[in-house]
Amino acid sequence: MSTFSQKMIHYMDKYVTPTALRLEKQPHISAIRDGFIVVLPFLIVGSFIMILLIPPFEQNTTNSFGIAWWRFATWASDYGWTFFQMSFNAISLFTSASIAYNLAKAYKREPLPAAFLSVMTFLLIAAPVKDGVMDIKFFGGIGLFSAIFVAIYTVEVTRLLEYLNLRIRLPKEVPSAVAESLNIVIPILTMLITIFPLSIYIEHLTGVTIPQLIMDYMAPLIKVSDSLGAIMLFVFATHLLWFLGINGSLVLMQLWTPFLLQNMAANLAALQAGEALPFIVTNSFWDFYVVHGASGGVIALAFLLVRSRSAHLRSIGKIGLVPSFFSIGEPIVYGVPMVVNPLFFIPLIFAPMANAVIAYLILDFDLIHRVYLMAPWTTPAPIGAYLVSGGDIWAPILSIGLIILDIFIYYPFFKAYERECVKKEQAKDRGLELQQETVLAKELAK
Repeated sequence: MSTFSQKMIHYMDKYVTPTALRLEKQPHISAIRDGFIVVLPFLIVGSFIMILLIPPFEQNTTNSFGIAWWRFATWASDYGWTFFQMSFNAISLFTSASIAYNLAKAYKREPLPAAFLSVMTFLLIAAPVKDGVMDIKFFGGIGLFSAIFVAIYTVEVTRLLEYLNLRIRLPKEVPSAVAESLNIVIPILTMLITIFPLSIYIEHLTGVTIPQLIMDYMAPLIKVSDSLGAIMLFVFATHLLWFLGINGSLVLMQLWTPFLLQNMAANLAALQAGEALPFIVTNSFWDFYVVHGASGGVIALAFLLVRSRSAHLRSIGKIGLVPSFFSIGEPIVYGVPMVVNPLFFIPLIFAPMANAVIAYLILDFDLIHRVYLMAPWTTPAPIGAYLVSGGDIWAPILSIGLIILDIFIYYPFFKAYERECVKKEQAKDRGLELQQETVLAKELAK
């Protein structure tokens, strides 16, 4: 290992790694991460409902399968859209509850009352009732930033009230379950005299609700999140952490997820309105074009490993190939190992970087449909790309093409490391042979 590599690894271990680990364990960030994990199944199921309702065929198709699909979609339209609205388009409402729940748990407080308080507060500021009709447009992705704010605000205010010992004091004879449920009364009243009047005042002053005001201020950041520079920076930061043995996606993705989900929701809204899809970078763009086959695009390396001349690398390839099809790359990343291995620093970062740039430009020129749906991140990349693009046949071709490109990127670095491994294995074999010959000689001498 070169002196430069040793210095770089020492610097990363001393400064970057501790910061990343603290970031991963920070209560608010971990609550946002775990909160989104809880609600992702609703997005996935809602996306599949959308696929059923919008077949990947022209409506006047002559294909018998396509005709049957369109008949089913027409028949199921009313029921399907109702479910879609209550799953995919209620993501902010669910997120408000799930983040508050996880943040309260992190503080070792009762999580369920915290979730209910957050939902109530979110409804107060994001779903005004006018003429007996509730406005629910902020229940979807457009209300995500407001949902995160409300979840954190309600939990932190509750913590403050507990710290100040402002609570309802009941006799010891009152059952503990009843006492716990009544402890939320003061936080509820606090919401009614703080954020609710503020919401009314802001709406009266500006003519918009708090969620809309937040979106107006976040608009520049949302626009930047969809830029080529932003995704290149995120690819670099994420895979630099992977190189150090830290799950970069786990640490950083929760910071970017609200932007990506909002981008996807905006694309879906544009599709429903018959408009051009405005965003390129979404969760599914990341999953099925940038890090297909796990972070670093290691499915490409898995294909090389299974035919390696090194017994060690070949065994890692056989173990890791199938998991990498489902975007689980740890057996390869830690088995090779790629962690703090200077030979794999460049391809680990450059392969997903190349994927991001190429896929971004292709979608930017509208050569392939932009992503507006979500599939489980464990879906094999070509299949996932086809689903989330709404059935564009060129999407899986792009995904496969990027995997082939990654194979060429990894190849020279893989061969260099393979030569090292083969030399070590041969030296080890010669050592064992000498040891066996020595033992045999001693036995013969007896």
